[in-house]
Amino acid sequence: MLLQSIVVVLLSSAHKSSSFSLQPARQRSQTALFSSESTNMKLPPPPKDNIDFQSLPWNLNLPDQHYYLHLTTTPVEGWTANHYDPSTDGGALTSKSGDGKLKSLHHYSQTPLKLNPATTSINYGTTIWEGLACRRSPTTGKALVFRPQKNYARFCKGADAMCLPPPSYEMFMRAVQLVVESNIDLLPPAPELDPETGVPLGGAKLYVRPMLMGTGQQLGLHVSPEISLVFYVSPTGSYFKGKTMGGLKLHLERKRSRAARGGTGNVKCCGNYAVTMRPLLDAKKLGFDDNLYLELDTYHNSSLHEAVLQELSAANIFLVLKTGEIVTPSLDRGTILPGVTRDSILELAKAYKDELQPILAKSIGVDSSDVTVTVCERDVLVKDLSNAVEVFITGTAAEVVPVQSISTSGDEEESFSAKFPHGESEAGPVTSKLLDMLREVLAEKRSCDATKDWLCDVYESPEGFRKAGS
Repeated sequence: MLLQSIVVVLLSSAHKSSSFSLQPARQRSQTALFSSESTNMKLPPPPKDNIDFQSLPWNLNLPDQHYYLHLTTTPVEGWTANHYDPSTDGGALTSKSGDGKLKSLHHYSQTPLKLNPATTSINYGTTIWEGLACRRSPTTGKALVFRPQKNYARFCKGADAMCLPPPSYEMFMRAVQLVVESNIDLLPPAPELDPETGVPLGGAKLYVRPMLMGTGQQLGLHVSPEISLVFYVSPTGSYFKGKTMGGLKLHLERKRSRAARGGTGNVKCCGNYAVTMRPLLDAKKLGFDDNLYLELDTYHNSSLHEAVLQELSAANIFLVLKTGEIVTPSLDRGTILPGVTRDSILELAKAYKDELQPILAKSIGVDSSDVTVTVCERDVLVKDLSNAVEVFITGTAAEVVPVQSISTSGDEEESFSAKFPHGESEAGPVTSKLLDMLREVLAEKRSCDATKDWLCDVYESPEGFRKAGS
């Protein structure tokens, strides 16, 4: 999700101070490594020179250097073969002008979107979006987009909730492919590998954000007469920069709500993030990194310890319990976002339970024969935090980040505080292993049946890209 994807207030000063610097030689040598005549695959060109990609903040970076895709339709027409026809790879999405440039492609800074004061999405919040990432593989040099199929499924759910016509799967995937290709010189270099373990050490990514919004003009509360489909990008670093090893300090928010049952907490719409901004700023003033939200009805109707946990401002949460359980809040209540990284960690933990068993035993401090790894989604209560040996959060922007403590602020009537055995100075054993597993998948160094369609090669054919090369 954040993280997946993640929209929060960020420091613009970090953006201004970190755009340009060293590294072009290493970037060129990396590309040369994969450009031998012995390979038949098409690979991306080297990253643009004079950009220190590893220092880029989590923000909109270098907007004067990239392009976005933009198409429009009406609710009645929807998205048709005139917009994109997968049988011919034709339509407005792929149509080119006389100079060979895509007509749907626009320079981010020179030709911004034209939005009027009465634009529906500005007045009534009818905007959904996704967050996905393209990375350069350190194994093959390919430009690989991570699990865009899952983003499309969530995009369609959001479109229905906001009364917006969703594009076809083929159109969505082709647009992702095209916007990455059109900005391929901003794809960061492949991550370095740990010299001891061979595990990729994180690295920057090209973040891709698809958006669907009502851009027609009206004063009344109606479905927008015009719909815009937009895909833009930004090369980015880590969301919680400097927190990859040392854990987050989370505030247990017991007064303000992110989402309620029957609402849109499970939809990736702009309103879900707007309501977290004021609580986030308040939490940071108190020395916390983010808020962990409760389902407030369950708190008001019982004690704090019995309240149901939801998620952070823009990330899902996992607990590793003394019982051997790796658990995350269930989606069944309809109040949290179904994060793509969340789902990926669940799948990896299930597929590699045997590999995780001795590591989880080490985390708990018992013999491996005394613990059984169980992976589940269920209602997670505040009192479960007192049983946790590790806590971590997941998201597109954050990947996997440890949590060192969760507590209420000192002046609250009903207080709670939990400091976990692992996470203060470095990630716990299970957190570290799951992050390594995820990064190994991203780097094409680990695969199983569950992960076989997770990586989509940008330079595959349109059909190959949407089928993940299978």
